[in-house]
Amino acid sequence: MRDIHAAEIACPEMQAGIELAQHYATEALRLFGASRIRGELRLAKQLLNWLRSHWNVSAISLPDIYQRGPSVIRDKAKASRIVTILEDHGYLARIECGAEIEGKWRREAWRLTFER
Repeated sequence: MRDIHAAEIACPEMQAGIELAQHYATEALRLFGASRIRGELRLAKQLLNWLRSHWNVSAISLPDIYQRGPSVIRDKAKASRIVTILEDHGYLARIECGAEIEGKWRREAWRLTFER
């Protein structure tokens, strides 16, 4: 055991301290990231439920989601992340050329692929 009253910290102890701090920082980031993903999956399920029960058009755009969708998704960035999740899971498919939705042309639009 080293002298805990030493006036200086030797290189091996400093190295061990750095490794320990990096380990705990990595774990904190891992745990925070996992909780964020779970939250976004919960929002994706909420949007999917809203689409199934309230949206009667075959395509949807981001403004439709953040202006008329679930109240917890009220900005473009969040709506975009949630749409990506639904797209990755096969519930939405991007319409490459855009689409007219309720009389408005949308450059970014998705086709609903789930069964009602």
